[in-house]
Amino acid sequence: METISASDLERYGYCPLSWWLSKKEDVTSPILEEGEKVHEALSEELASIIDQEAKARIWEKTVLWFAITATFLALIGVLFKPVDNAEGWSRILGILSVPWIVSAVFVLYRSASAKEERKRAQYEQILVIFAIVAMVITLNAVTILGVEPEIALIYEAAALVWLIAASVALYFSLSASSIAREKRRRRDIEGTIAYVGGRESRILRSERYGLSGRPDYIVEVEGELIPVDVKTGRKPKGPLFSHILRVAAYCLLLEDEGGAKVSHGILRYDDIEHDIEYDQELRTLLLSKLDEMRGLMKTGEVHRNHNRAGKCRSCSRREICPERL
Repeated sequence: METISASDLERYGYCPLSWWLSKKEDVTSPILEEGEKVHEALSEELASIIDQEAKARIWEKTVLWFAITATFLALIGVLFKPVDNAEGWSRILGILSVPWIVSAVFVLYRSASAKEERKRAQYEQILVIFAIVAMVITLNAVTILGVEPEIALIYEAAALVWLIAASVALYFSLSASSIAREKRRRRDIEGTIAYVGGRESRILRSERYGLSGRPDYIVEVEGELIPVDVKTGRKPKGPLFSHILRVAAYCLLLEDEGGAKVSHGILRYDDIEHDIEYDQELRTLLLSKLDEMRGLMKTGEVHRNHNRAGKCRSCSRREICPERL
């Protein structure tokens, strides 16, 4: 069974003859070239978001461990015998830091068991706050109340070094997160970016349906994968049939590859977003179009299926079309 691409399916939905001519001869135009540049820029920006968010997670973990280390160093200083009348307050501050450390360990467990990336990141941020509060309390016990000078000074200095390192790591984490958030806001992207369809990206394939495709990107929201197709150029009043077919193809590919039901895909025209429900009716229509295309491949009898002059004028294969209006 010959594999049909999602882009071929879209061309077929636009006009069967346009699709057939695209198989015979490659055609380019300024509009198509501009669209390719826009999609390449999108892929690069999405890859940058993934990279910045990965850096933020690494720095968050670094902050966490630096903060925890500083906390324990300060706690060790508290354990040494305080001088004068500071013993009671020193012990109290040391005890007060313990619940914060226990809370940090609990949040660490919740972070490790969270299924969604965004929830894990939220737990890690809370964890860092708990660890830093515990560290500050215990550092105060050492620096303000005072303990045996010679030994305490060593732990105090070590704790401060780790605190400085944690602050630097926190700066890098916040910086990377800020960059990623700004790019997400500009592109209006929600959820975890699970896939980016650049030139070097893996092509999704289904041997069962003889279908292949590379979505612009895929997001994961509440455990469900959602394919996104971004269109350049003019913004129609509503989703075009050919574009809906392409989104449906991506839904079918994800469904076949992952084995889980895909409820919908997203079709974007610049700043306008449409949810395309992937129900049984659309799935059946998609499979019927694939059968039609394979039938035409065998016969070679392909013709224009419309009488719209405007549609012909917009077609990139107009100049080589024998049936153009």
